[in-house]
Amino acid sequence: MRARLVAILAVLIGCVATSVTSLAHHGSNVVYDLTATITVSGTVTRFQFVNPHALIFLEVTDENGETVEWLAGLPSASGLQGNEGWTRDTIKPGDELTITGSPARGGAPSLWTGQIERDGEPLLKRNYTG
Repeated sequence: MRARLVAILAVLIGCVATSVTSLAHHGSNVVYDLTATITVSGTVTRFQFVNPHALIFLEVTDENGETVEWLAGLPSASGLQGNEGWTRDTIKPGDELTITGSPARGGAPSLWTGQIERDGEPLLKRNYTG
């Protein structure tokens, strides 16, 4: 009887622990407007090939001639590695990229990446918005 009670408690604790973790994660639509699309072009300053989301930082010249640092969010490094064949060297500082995606809801210079082009060639096999 004691072994059965311990097993039941272990299952319950496991269920509670995994449900708390899943509640902490958010969808892209919380931060980004997935119904809108924008395109920015610029020079990569940093590429973070990390989980839970890979990040590209770009210097973009705005309509006033000012340089603005943009953040482009991507799926996880492990997802990009498995689905796209990416490595931490796929994008390097100095690369000139054009990124199309969904803008941040609050107007910050940030977007959720749908597609990336380098030298006119797409770097993603699929579109990650919507």
